[in-house]
Amino acid sequence: MQKTSVPNTTKTNFVEYLDNLKSSQMDYNKMADALYFSRISFMENMLFDPRFSGYTNPIPIIPITPQIGTGIPNKFELWKKEHEQVVLPKSDDTITIKNPLGEHEKKYMEIDFSLNDLGDVLRLIENNPIDNTITYNIDLNSLHNIKTELEQLNKMVGMKSLKSSILDQLVYFMQDLHLSDGSSDYKHTVLYGPPGTGKTDIAKIIGTMYSKLGILQKNIFKKVTRNDLVAGYLGQTAIKTKSVIQDCLGGVLFIDEAYALANSYEDDSFSKECIDTLCEALSDHKNDLMVIIAGYENELNNSFFRSNPGLESRFMWRFKTDCYNAKELKSIFKKKVDEAGWNVAESDITDAWFEKRKDHFPSFGRDMEMLFSYTKIAHSRRIYGKSKELKKCLNLKDLDRGYEMLLNNRKKENHISKAMLSMYI
Repeated sequence: MQKTSVPNTTKTNFVEYLDNLKSSQMDYNKMADALYFSRISFMENMLFDPRFSGYTNPIPIIPITPQIGTGIPNKFELWKKEHEQVVLPKSDDTITIKNPLGEHEKKYMEIDFSLNDLGDVLRLIENNPIDNTITYNIDLNSLHNIKTELEQLNKMVGMKSLKSSILDQLVYFMQDLHLSDGSSDYKHTVLYGPPGTGKTDIAKIIGTMYSKLGILQKNIFKKVTRNDLVAGYLGQTAIKTKSVIQDCLGGVLFIDEAYALANSYEDDSFSKECIDTLCEALSDHKNDLMVIIAGYENELNNSFFRSNPGLESRFMWRFKTDCYNAKELKSIFKKKVDEAGWNVAESDITDAWFEKRKDHFPSFGRDMEMLFSYTKIAHSRRIYGKSKELKKCLNLKDLDRGYEMLLNNRKKENHISKAMLSMYI
């Protein structure tokens, strides 16, 4: 770890100095000191001179009414905008600004570490609190800003390879390596995987992280399906699709089951109109839009990507959610129980119980949510009229009965679906 110091004075444009001061995220006391030294610098450097202030006439005195949330921030933006456009100092008109830290020199620190997984990033954040007296070799502020999202992602059950892939994307974007000559690489992403593997949650986390980092300008997340993009008449689909895209500019458009937009067996003019419009937008808005599509890997590759040759190259990021094993299903179920404030004895939920029944949980996380719901219903009958101490304490009987209810209701759903289908045959 190496430490070097920087001088306590800098040569800068006063507008740039105020910009840096405004975005430095100082606490109250440090900001008060910084403003004091700014005032001293303003007087000592004669920044009221017209070449800096832009004023040639006396400035009228305007009474200030203290109001929360108004005043200085807005007036500064107006002042900055006016003087950047009207009067700019000549290249040799530099000024000396005193370091707001006073006698203390701002130091430089290199943090030497390796990133193998998300746990390493979280340990890095935990071990390095933000210190405004130090400049780091990494953007520590940004990492602290997305700590919540990193924790959410890291706590998701399983998906080791997917988490590693998202980490690759994150550190690439955080270092602005995706930017070149004012343009950006494609941010569009594919999430391969079956239902119930957390694809929507992952997409939301990605969108929130990148909006906090400034990679995306807005914290917009819009989830759509085919019905939200395809209209009932030719010509209307393009309008409908463009409208959805416009709503998402600056943020994330998430298309679930994107393979439904295309059909690999027959021509579909409505789907073609939608996909062609989408493909064009992927390029036109690559700087200010992130499109994330999700669905089964084979279906996406054999229908969606085959429908337009230009789609393949526009989705350069491919993440895959794996199917959960019995142990991971148990962990998901236990997590849902804990988050709901319920209890279940570890001895009553075993890997063997889930291993025996895992084939009946094709939707993984969704099925665990349904299993928990039915288990609670079974529990409510078992404890009725009994001690209050039993309330919200699940046991194996509740779990077995909840599983039976899940299967019975699934059979009823299948029976109704077949009956509805027979009406049209």
